[in-house]
Amino acid sequence: MAGIPFDSCTGRAISVRDHLPAGGAAPIAIADPHGWISAGLAFAALGGRGPRIVISARLDDMMRYNLIKNGMACVCLAEISVSELQDAVESDPGILLTVDFARRDVRARSLVARFDIGGGDEVARGLLIAQRLLCSSGLAGDDRVRLQHRLVAIGDAVKVPGADAARCAWRLDRLLADIAQAEDQGRPAGASSTPWCR
Repeated sequence: MAGIPFDSCTGRAISVRDHLPAGGAAPIAIADPHGWISAGLAFAALGGRGPRIVISARLDDMMRYNLIKNGMACVCLAEISVSELQDAVESDPGILLTVDFARRDVRARSLVARFDIGGGDEVARGLLIAQRLLCSSGLAGDDRVRLQHRLVAIGDAVKVPGADAARCAWRLDRLLADIAQAEDQGRPAGASSTPWCR
């Protein structure tokens, strides 16, 4: 990015379905993966005069290379997160999005979507954190079993050939948030958790 520190970017966003909106200029663009081919070519043709960040659910290596070569950073999110962000931007064109590379998330009001930089190791680390949280929690048996089943399902999904890493990371983030919420709701103020497994 021409030597400029690029830890985060906050600004307006445009939603791109099939082509760039006429006269639409914003530092962040959210591209619908179904119309990505034509939108991606349009971004690359802008040659640095368009968005600084492109968000999509599908970014192949060639398109990523073309965007980076033209001065744009690429963020790959789960398809459901891209859809939520596009809906938010289309319903309120003045909404501000923050893409934070240090925190590895995209935020817009109450929406938070995580993205992965470190590949499979990052998901593996998150699975280990979730397992340790469940093992050290003071949750009731039914809640713990339900959350453990979700953890196992995510772990199984990650191992499937061609697994959608961004979707798995999104599911894992939701699980971690639900574990924290279940603990907060189930523990009296000031109570400490009791480990039930090692």
